[in-house]
Amino acid sequence: MERVQYWVKELLEAGQSTDDLNRIVRCIGQYLGADISLLFLGSPPKKGEQWILHHGINESDFDFYLRHSKDDIYLQHYLNHSLTGNMVPLQDMLPVKRISNSWFLDEMIPRMAVRYSISGLYPVAHGQVLSISFHRYSQPFPPKSQKLMQQLLEALCPWGQYFIARHTLEKVHGPEPMAKSIMKLPDTLTQAEHNVVTLLAQGYDGSEITAMRGVSKETTKSQIKSILHKTGCRHQNQLLKQIYCGLE
Repeated sequence: MERVQYWVKELLEAGQSTDDLNRIVRCIGQYLGADISLLFLGSPPKKGEQWILHHGINESDFDFYLRHSKDDIYLQHYLNHSLTGNMVPLQDMLPVKRISNSWFLDEMIPRMAVRYSISGLYPVAHGQVLSISFHRYSQPFPPKSQKLMQQLLEALCPWGQYFIARHTLEKVHGPEPMAKSIMKLPDTLTQAEHNVVTLLAQGYDGSEITAMRGVSKETTKSQIKSILHKTGCRHQNQLLKQIYCGLE
């Protein structure tokens, strides 16, 4: 679980940077032994914004899958059998010999050319989902990797909620107000403490921040205490007042 917490922390600290997020997805996939790694966050096509992070798949195949994702028989079977929240080996869930869709058999499977796939999906907000999938060309994923994948899917849910909330906030107010507020805070704050301040400013409490950042309650309490000390604030309300004044 420590490995998963580390990955979530990395994603949090990457903010909205697509390059950094793709780098982290690459590192996760390499650790799990995946040839292809994909992370989807957002709304279905044509229904809202979406973010798709990927590694190991060429742009031509990637674009092909995006165009035909609605025709993914594995995804349809996964959703129709109420498997949401679970990382599932797709070829075990639905063996090829049980698939009758000729287009999927003749076009999708040969084009992607993967023999072993493990995927999972989690709702993170109204009409928005988070999905991760890992693929290998030759050998099955070892049990240790499969266990980590399930832990990762569950841990990414609060990160996905935070990512979308932060994106929405910046769309409404722009990135500058928050940046100005952070700039007024002491230079002695660590990057982790900056992340905690950002979450506090968006209305999250200590327990929610703990879950989002994948750390212990003690770590969050210690970081908030350090932030209060460095900013000269007696309590969180005073800190938030200082931040909100900076946003005005």
